[in-house]
Amino acid sequence: MLSGSAKAGFLLFAALLALFIGTGCTRDSGQSSEEVPTEFNRIISAAPSNTEIITALGMGDRLIAVDRYSGGIPGVPPGLPEIDFFNPDSEAIIGLEPDLILTNEINSFGIADNPFKLLGDMGIRVVQIPTSVSIEGIYHDIITIAEILGVKERGELLAGSMKEEIERITAAAKATPERRTVYFEVSSAPTMVSFGQGAYLNEMIEIAGGRNIFNDQQGWFSPGAEEIIARNPDIIFTMIYPGEDPVAEIKSRRVFENITAIKENRVYAIDSDSASRPSQNILPALRQMARNINSP
Repeated sequence: MLSGSAKAGFLLFAALLALFIGTGCTRDSGQSSEEVPTEFNRIISAAPSNTEIITALGMGDRLIAVDRYSGGIPGVPPGLPEIDFFNPDSEAIIGLEPDLILTNEINSFGIADNPFKLLGDMGIRVVQIPTSVSIEGIYHDIITIAEILGVKERGELLAGSMKEEIERITAAAKATPERRTVYFEVSSAPTMVSFGQGAYLNEMIEIAGGRNIFNDQQGWFSPGAEEIIARNPDIIFTMIYPGEDPVAEIKSRRVFENITAIKENRVYAIDSDSASRPSQNILPALRQMARNINSP
């Protein structure tokens, strides 16, 4: 498991990445050899969102290595080798004899080439999945990965069940007349990070029955304390990190003492893994958000 500081750093990095890649990502099929196998039995996942989808499709037993952020995901065989998220050891990976590597845009952030390109050039099938910034994009990723793995129907069922639950949560939230305002703090002080439109977390707030105080902004950004105070959220969400108490830290900020969320004790921690990984597993975080937004 990652330490709290490691997770915080990764989440901040992911947030800033989303800011740079924007909302109109081109889906790259990656590098591949001319002869592409029809079935993949030795799979490496280089991103936790990919890993969550692979295991949910019932294909976890085909994983032979994962990135270090995939540790603890249900369905991942124990003791698998962990590959470096950004600087994969090509020699070690070749030694594992994979026939498919599923990467993510975040793997190549800030560098000229995908670090897995060399492996693709050597004949290993490498497919890059975009870092989705919308729920519709997550549906697409599920179907795409399912098609690659030859289990399209499973992908359609998985995406369909996700859509059904989101529809149920949406309908339940509409039954609550009041739409409370929400400030969602992805990374805490001193470098506070939040988001506006163009982030699936913004969609999740709306589905859950709330209204993001920064809905007039675009993408990920770092708001100032003064602006948060001026917008006076009814609810504050933050991320859970092991060994830390982000709720207590937010409540202790003297400058926030007159915010409605603080005065009414409506500061809630949302599971960081569920909220930060664009896969079907955003649902636990969405349930948390809906429960807290619509509580009496």
